[in-house]
Amino acid sequence: MKSPLSRVLIIGAGIGGLSMAIALGRRGIHADLIERNKTWDVYGVGIILQSNAIRALDALGLSDACIAEGFPYSVSTHCDVNGVAFRERPKPNVGNPRFPSSCGIQRRSLHKILSSQALKIGARVELGVWVDSIQQTDANVEVRFNNGKSAEYDLVIGADGNGSTTRKMVFGDSVRPQFTGQGCWRFTAERMPEVDRAIFQHGSRSLAGLIPMTQDQMYLLLLTPEPGNPWFAGEELRTKLAERLQEYGGLVGQLADQLPSPQDIVYRPLEPLLMTEPWARGRVVLIGDAAHSTTPHLAQGASMAFEDAVVLDDLLARPDLDVEAALSLFMPRRIARCKRIVESSIQMGRWQLDKWAGREDNEADPIGLSAAVLEELREPL
Repeated sequence: MKSPLSRVLIIGAGIGGLSMAIALGRRGIHADLIERNKTWDVYGVGIILQSNAIRALDALGLSDACIAEGFPYSVSTHCDVNGVAFRERPKPNVGNPRFPSSCGIQRRSLHKILSSQALKIGARVELGVWVDSIQQTDANVEVRFNNGKSAEYDLVIGADGNGSTTRKMVFGDSVRPQFTGQGCWRFTAERMPEVDRAIFQHGSRSLAGLIPMTQDQMYLLLLTPEPGNPWFAGEELRTKLAERLQEYGGLVGQLADQLPSPQDIVYRPLEPLLMTEPWARGRVVLIGDAAHSTTPHLAQGASMAFEDAVVLDDLLARPDLDVEAALSLFMPRRIARCKRIVESSIQMGRWQLDKWAGREDNEADPIGLSAAVLEELREPL
């Protein structure tokens, strides 16, 4: 007979970890959730929830709350550097009329929805805590924490992001994030009336996007070539961003004249990762960015984490599978989909870098590839 699953540790209280805690909590399993960040905050820009993400959120009971907090839309418009439209692309829908095709949302709003629900449903959250060691036996996982405490668990879920310490401890350090040559800039601005959809302006050496988040706010996203993987801080953030926006007219050009203070600009180098070896070892499993982090080209990073939580919970709930058997089926259920996302996103970035460097491939079609992949994601989990 299958032993009941009761003692679960989730390492990392971001999108993946919170989604997993909610999925388990809906079945009466109250996980321990630890987060290294003592303030448990997130940077204040936005993300895009595609239709498949909203479907996964619906399985967690959160689709209505996210749609209500966000800005639903169904079309992406592509423009030249001066804002003249040249292509309009309807966004695919998974087929449920309750769900918008896409929904922009503030990252802080999403965090509040997820964290509030995780706490409400019984997750036990500790902040400023991380794992010092993990040891497995045939029956459990023994975990020692940085505060000197230790505990035994039936299952440990590593949801601690791209630089996952769980991955390094349990699976080794052979798989590491790799810089693609691109960086991503973001900041929040007052929503312009025209931004009732995703609007992308194609520059000669960058791609700018305007994404609605609420009736009052939107965010700018800018993808740029960043050879050598530089790092920017302080006033340099604002100066370098202004330089990269100089060529733009249209709506993006208007924003370039009113940049926020440096502390409100977020810059991240693009450093994806894909584990092709098993994501589980014994009773420890990786989900979300710890196993498959991607770039923003397809806006699927959060979506894949939501889907991971739904699929893993579905496997753990099966009465015919013990914990290790359920974990052994997790990667086979997810790898093709996640691999498609990561590799397609990287390919889109390569095409962009080639174009910006004057080496454009006549076969390159990042807009078409994006449309094809998003259409594939209509398929059920």
